[in-house]
Parts: sequence; structure tokens; C-alpha cells
Amino acid sequence: MPHTFSSTVDPTAEPLGGPRVMLYGHDSFGLGHLRRCLTLAAAIQARYPHASTLIATGSPCATHFPLPDGVDVLKLPAVTKRGAAYQPLQLRGPLGPVLDLRCATLRAAFDAFEPDLLLVDHTPVGLGGELLPTLEAARRAGVPCVLGLRDIIDSPLHVARDWSRPEIRRALRELYEDILVYGDPRVFDMREEYPVPPELRSRVQHVGYVVRPHRASSPAASREVPEVLVTTGGGGDGADRIEAYLRSLVGREARWTSRIVTGPLADPQRSERIRELAAGLDRVEVAEFDPQLRSAIANADAVVSMAGYNTCAELLDSDTPAVLLPRTRPRREQFIRAQRLRSLGLAECLVKSGMTEIPAAVEACLDQGRTTRMQLDLRGAERAAELLGALMGEEDSGRVHSLGGHACNL
Repeated sequence: MPHTFSSTVDPTAEPLGGPRVMLYGHDSFGLGHLRRCLTLAAAIQARYPHASTLIATGSPCATHFPLPDGVDVLKLPAVTKRGAAYQPLQLRGPLGPVLDLRCATLRAAFDAFEPDLLLVDHTPVGLGGELLPTLEAARRAGVPCVLGLRDIIDSPLHVARDWSRPEIRRALRELYEDILVYGDPRVFDMREEYPVPPELRSRVQHVGYVVRPHRASSPAASREVPEVLVTTGGGGDGADRIEAYLRSLVGREARWTSRIVTGPLADPQRSERIRELAAGLDRVEVAEFDPQLRSAIANADAVVSMAGYNTCAELLDSDTPAVLLPRTRPRREQFIRAQRLRSLGLAECLVKSGMTEIPAAVEACLDQGRTTRMQLDLRGAERAAELLGALMGEEDSGRVHSLGGHACNL
């Protein structure tokens, strides 16, 4: 499509010289999709320094994180979930017009950016089908589309119901070149756990967990008092767990300090209640947001957290002992993940009925310390970047192989 230049644009400027990748994450709740997209974008830029990567996201925290060179963010109007229904987060009025605006924005961005590849996170057709026109345009233009999925989506019944929808079944069958699973099949093998249609099995590749890098340090060795980090990710629904943690410390002389990070999406009133509870306890610090939370997880002596994908991947990478307090509804994703990690000896897991046991679980983690545990595949971002490069012609295709649905680099 020819571009029309305004008077402020130099038409003699050099065109983009490297591959162009467009990432989509619907981000209706929390930070997980945005953080995973940023990690993948960083891996793409590290492997292909002259690439340009555009992340289209609905996250209200789209500008909270530093961007790698060559990466920019297209902010879509934010949508959130109230109960079982979606609604606009900031804009007034019904959801339909906001989805129409997001749909048109995605389509226009695809036409203007002219990507060499489209990588979609989690939702095969986008929120409310908003991505379908862009997927169709990519197919007509010969632009490969790849779907990236976290290893655990929800209960098998819920996934079967979602994937049986005609528009999703068609998109999976006709509009995607490959399906990358961000996980290690020894924890959860999507091809065995979920009803993957037979025609898709050969395109499903487990590439390993996608984990943000961090600066290694070892302050724990010089600390006289252990530090426990308490985090619920974005904080949109984790206040009850933080409050349960704080209440469990009342009347107890804990031998550790507590650092609470409520999250940028936490409800202000609940955050204030957390601060009030913390004020009555010794050695408890509360912060709303920590841009270096990745490093904080690695450097803590123990972590108390929910069981979101990114947090658990970072815990696995750092070997930090953890007590997981998973969400159990409306999706079972976190509960399934926490139970699997517990069964493998990789974390402790407490559900709501066991919140009073948090101090004892933290004590056990501190006594255990960092130990050599099961070594899982944590190179998902790097491996995904290589596979995406092969689809764009940036790699020698003979070097990238898929064996039995597992990505292997030879």
C-alpha cells in the first residue's frame, strides 16, 4: 500500500531495513500478556538488532515498562472484566463501539506498519473477534501469523468449549502457520491435556517458558534478616491474599522482613487498607509498583505470590522458594499451575481455606533455602525468536527443526 507523506515527514528517509514484527495482546486484566510480549520483543531485538517490533496492547500499564531499542507500543482503548462480562475501562458507553475502534486501529496499524510477521498472544481471534480482519489481511498479503499460548490456559472443559467456537476453530486451522506453547511439557503437555484438533497437532511446538532476564546479585548472603517478597502481579485481584498474609502475621514475631508490592492495578481503597494493616506490624514495607520486580523476585529469600504465568516462570528461573496462593476462579489456570509445581517439588501451594498456614509455609521455605531442583526449559523467548526468524527468512531453515511437537535447535 503506498504511503502518503505529510509535510513533517522526510520522504527521502531510509526505509526500515530489518524485519518488522507486530505483536498483539488483548490485555483485558492484569499485566501478564504485556510482560510476555515485552520479553518476546526483547528476544527478537537481541537476535535481530535491526528489527522493528510493534506491540499492540490494551493494557492500561502499556507505558510503565522500559522498551528495548527498536520496540514501540500501540495503546488500544482499555477493556476490563467485571464478573463474566467485558466493559470499557475508561471510555463511557457500551463495549461494542470500543471493540469496533480497537478492531479498526489494529487493521490500520497492520496496513501502515507492513509487518513481516504477526505474533498473537493467547486469544486466537482477539477480544470479541477484533483481530479477525487483521488476520484475514495477513493471509491475503502472505504474512505468516503465529499464535503464542501459555502452557496452561484453563480447565480442559473450558478450553474445549472455547476452541469449538466456529471462528476460533477456523482461525486455528486456516490462519496460523504455527502454534508456540510457552512452557515445558514435563509440567503440562498441551497436546495431551487439551483437545487439540488432529489437524493442528503437527503445528504445536513447546518452546520453553518465556522469562525476563535480570541482573544477578546475591544480597541474601549479606542480609542478617531474611526478606520475604509478597506480590500479586498487576494487583487487579490480589488484595485479599495480601491482607490474608498480613493478618497471619498479627501477634507473631516473624524472623523475616516483608516487602509488599500491591501492583499498579490494585484498587486504591484496598491498597489503603493494606497500608493500614502493615502500619501495625513490624518490619513490613509496602510499595505500589516496582519496575525491577523481576530482580526483586530473584533476590528475595522467599516469595509469597499468586500463580500467574510470568511470576511462576521467574520463580523457576531464580530458584527462589515460593508459597503460591493461586486464583481458583473464574479460570482454573493458576490453580492447575500451582498444583503441578507443588507436585514436582518446585513450590508450596495454599488455597483460600489454608491462608492461616502462610507463616508456617514461609518458615519452611526459609529453612529450605535455594536448592538444586528440577531443571526446566526456560529458553522460550530465545527459541521463539529463532522460530519466528525462520518464518521471516532470517534464519537458515535447516537449523530449526520440530521433533514430535518440541522445538529443537540443531
